[in-house]
Amino acid sequence: MKKILKAVLLILLFSAVCYSQTLNEIIQNYRLLNVGYISIPSSMEIQSGNYKKLLDSIQTGQSKPFSYEVSSNKVIFQQKGLNDLDKSAFGSYARVILEATINNIGDYEKITTKYTATQTELAELSKDLKLQVQQGFSGTQLKLISWYGVSIVTINGRTALKISYLRQLGANPYVVVNNYRFQNNDRLHSLTLSYRQSDESNWKPLFTNILNSFTITNVR
Repeated sequence: MKKILKAVLLILLFSAVCYSQTLNEIIQNYRLLNVGYISIPSSMEIQSGNYKKLLDSIQTGQSKPFSYEVSSNKVIFQQKGLNDLDKSAFGSYARVILEATINNIGDYEKITTKYTATQTELAELSKDLKLQVQQGFSGTQLKLISWYGVSIVTINGRTALKISYLRQLGANPYVVVNNYRFQNNDRLHSLTLSYRQSDESNWKPLFTNILNSFTITNVR
């Protein structure tokens, strides 16, 4: 439990195109450098930054083809069109943020650990994290609207701590935030999924698929 507390209080890529018959979206499969894989719908784009397109999209030994590489410990996907300042893109809000915090060997649980916590421990952790979020919003236009608490979940066989809440920036529409933290021996992988609550019917199914596609293969 001590490692969980430490982990949560600290606060990637190649792509190919395939077709999703379920959501009628083109899906891009990304290899996260030094992390693993994730699939992102074509209605989102990589925030302009440190990435390059590869000429050869077929990687030897890989089950999927990839054509982008991002060399960064933090990668942000956003609704398509923002990079070009397309006015229509500002009519919604969606973010997928992947970030790795790297420390020392043994600072976190191993990725294969199926850690647990009692309801009392989760309640205490939820209280601490809520205060942390509120303090982080202090001095900004961000405000916490609702706190949904924390829970321990399993994503593709990996145990993670899930943190959920509703926030607002100024007078903008409410935004749903779900943060998943995966401990991996010397690093903490953070996956944050957020979208406008008013657009939930559009983004929630896509984000469920994104979350279920996230696979950590770099076992430390």
